Amino acid sequence: MEEAPAAKLTCRELDVLRLLARGLSNRLIARRLDISEKTVKNHLSSIYPKIGATDRTQAALYARHVGLTDLEEAAPSAPASAPASAPASAPASAPVPEKDAPPAGPALTARERGVLRLLARGLSNRLIARRLDISEKTVKNHLSSIYLKIGAAHRTQAALYARYVDLAS
Repeated sequence: MEEAPAAKLTCRELDVLRLLARGLSNRLIARRLDISEKTVKNHLSSIYPKIGATDRTQAALYARHVGLTDLEEAAPSAPASAPASAPASAPASAPVPEKDAPPAGPALTARERGVLRLLARGLSNRLIARRLDISEKTVKNHLSSIYLKIGAAHRTQAALYARYVDLAS
């Protein structure tokens, strides 16, 4: 039942979604697929309604949930530019640890774990602040600290990391 929306996606949209699930930014997705960032945004705009997502974090979590995280399928898209983009993509994929890596991550405070748990559920900063009875600015501060500790560049990578270390439940 959950695979049905993914079946409506084009091959290119599936490629974009796979790379998004790996935590790559629009820029890195564009480089890997040899398309413009605008084209990536257009693909994402058509993907969201097809899978019932409202933002990139939900789309990435959906992709991981339905198993669209095949690293081998997404990688061959740009073999000629792989060496040039490898250093740029290494930090982007760092927060999503490989299957060999131990789940023991950096020492997050209890509050940071709470913020990360809500982030992984797809909540906005405003909703996280309301749930935890703190200000949005405090949420942003916690997220900055979390990103630094886990090596994430943005909230999608942090959400994927939370799913990996089983903080999302």
